[in-house]
Amino acid sequence: MAQEPEYYTPQPLSPRDGARAGGFQHHPGQSQWGQPRQGPAVVNVVGGKSALLSYVLWFFLGWLGVHKFYLQQPFQGIFYILLWALGWFTTPIIIGWFILGFWGLLMIIDLFLIPLRVAQLNARLARRVNGY
Repeated sequence: MAQEPEYYTPQPLSPRDGARAGGFQHHPGQSQWGQPRQGPAVVNVVGGKSALLSYVLWFFLGWLGVHKFYLQQPFQGIFYILLWALGWFTTPIIIGWFILGFWGLLMIIDLFLIPLRVAQLNARLARRVNGY
């Protein structure tokens, strides 16, 4: 077997500023006293969904349901497009205003549901990363 390059071999880290006397160092996976940490593991989700981006998509492209596609709800996104188009095409016969009113009500409801959906998707991603 070939010799591993030196950058593959583990190197000890230098002590942090404020390391305690006596050589005790705090490791991220342990409690303050060196015992294994109890409770859920801390997970940093990379590639999760953003509530801010969802709101920007809702504000600028919500009439197309783009925020629903971003939040992995494609059927609802298609439903938003159909409601919007059907509403505008039927406004001359008055019924379109009711359809657009229903579409507007769904858009307002989305203002409150976007943070919940983002949290749900990010929790699902964290569970998948942890193997649950």
